[in-house]
Amino acid sequence: MYTVVFIALPVPWAPVDLRGEAISAHTIQLYWLPGNETAGASYHLESYEVYFNDIDYRQHVRITVSPPVNSYILEDLTPNTVYYIRVAAKASGIEGPSTQTIQVQTHEYSKIRLIEFCFFVFGFC
Repeated sequence: MYTVVFIALPVPWAPVDLRGEAISAHTIQLYWLPGNETAGASYHLESYEVYFNDIDYRQHVRITVSPPVNSYILEDLTPNTVYYIRVAAKASGIEGPSTQTIQVQTHEYSKIRLIEFCFFVFGFC
């Protein structure tokens, strides 16, 4: 006769209040808050998993962020493009539910900024 034992592993709470802000044509700053981990949670938070893709699904990326950090800057993005972003917590090898997906659009590419940069670095263009 066999005995089947089920072990319930704790699932991490979803992070909350995910916010994103385009800070340039190529970067987006992300911020989030930890989930309600004090509500009876008994796990060690390993990481946050940041998922993002652009509106045309040309890329689908996952980035691992180590706690206690709860922010990240997405770089090397395409100008004037909408990105779909969500974050999930991971503990004991188990990924919990993710935040609501947010949309953030990078800034339009600016020739004026390029000219300003050129003058700043080289003194001429």
